[in-house]
Amino acid sequence: MMKPLKKLLILNLVFWTVFISAQQQTTDSSEFVHFDCGIIQTKQKLDKHFYASTPPTELRVNNEEFTYTTFQFGKRKNKMYLYLRILKDNVCIRKDKNVDVYFKSGEVITLKNEYPLNCNAFFAKQLKKKELQKLRENDITLIKIYTYKKNYEMYIGEVQNQNIHHYIDCLSEYKIKKTDEVKSKDIDKKIKDSEKKINNEEGEAKS
Repeated sequence: MMKPLKKLLILNLVFWTVFISAQQQTTDSSEFVHFDCGIIQTKQKLDKHFYASTPPTELRVNNEEFTYTTFQFGKRKNKMYLYLRILKDNVCIRKDKNVDVYFKSGEVITLKNEYPLNCNAFFAKQLKKKELQKLRENDITLIKIYTYKKNYEMYIGEVQNQNIHHYIDCLSEYKIKKTDEVKSKDIDKKIKDSEKKINNEEGEAKS
């Protein structure tokens, strides 16, 4: 069994690797609906298993200026996870109450952090089938994250809800690749990039 602290460090590393990679590919997810799945899988492992995730959706914190939270889904061992992170230093997630999700229907569900309590504003939860179905079939109006100093509130709009539903569908259908498959994909991309570069150079030489 992996020690909680080690597990948290690995999870943080995976999160930031995926987040940086996604930031290079996409802009603020609140601006438009994503029709491309954009699933990201690196060669890293979490708990000895390969891992894939959706690009992060950036949510603006409404009750504090210049603060954002990332909302992201991950998949490991055919299990779906929800990851939230407040992009601010020294924010400690509360132990007794973590995250409330408010739906347009008026229903509220509470999600509890399943990873070690931390002051990196990091929340992770393996979603049960009922919770995943609730997120897929209903529109969210508000997400509230409870910390020791204050509660962070993010209002969710129509476009963001469409992205959330879309990413759940995409990741649900995604098949986790083995290391060799990921390497092959990387090699194929490098070959195609090289071929494209050569063709461009040949075209410039002829002109």
